[in-house]
Amino acid sequence: MKKIFYFFILIIMIGCSSNNDKKFYDEGLKLYNEKKYNEALNKFQQVLNENTSGEFREKSLMLIGTMYYMYQVPNVGQMESNRKAVDYFRLLYKEYPNSKDAPKALFLSGFILANNLNKLEEAKLAYQEFLKKFPDNEFAVSTKTELENLGKSPDEILQKKLSKK
Repeated sequence: MKKIFYFFILIIMIGCSSNNDKKFYDEGLKLYNEKKYNEALNKFQQVLNENTSGEFREKSLMLIGTMYYMYQVPNVGQMESNRKAVDYFRLLYKEYPNSKDAPKALFLSGFILANNLNKLEEAKLAYQEFLKKFPDNEFAVSTKTELENLGKSPDEILQKKLSKK
């Protein structure tokens, strides 16, 4: 009898958690669209705190990473914002490697590491993982270009292009 009781409690908790995730996510999305980024971030964080998996967690990770990447979170400096964006994009890729946003998250983490944080070895690993996992993705050509030009200055890249012509 106790097992049945605990089973029903578990089912109720899972159902409530899922409803809360959607509620927090929808509220966060509304606030995000209203450009109330701090409030939106808090709602998306609630989704992450309430649930360790699921559709709304995945979407929240992508939006939080994007908010940091686009410097939309007030009172966070650019370097910290870039680091947090990479952290959230990496977490999305790690937890949801087969999701539709996984390739974009992996590419963006490499791009930020290379171009904003100057962590070239980490960027190289992210790009190589991208090409291994998503060779036919729309970002594959950009990823190859990024790898070829990793660590080069804009002048060096321009000279390389001009010398090919």
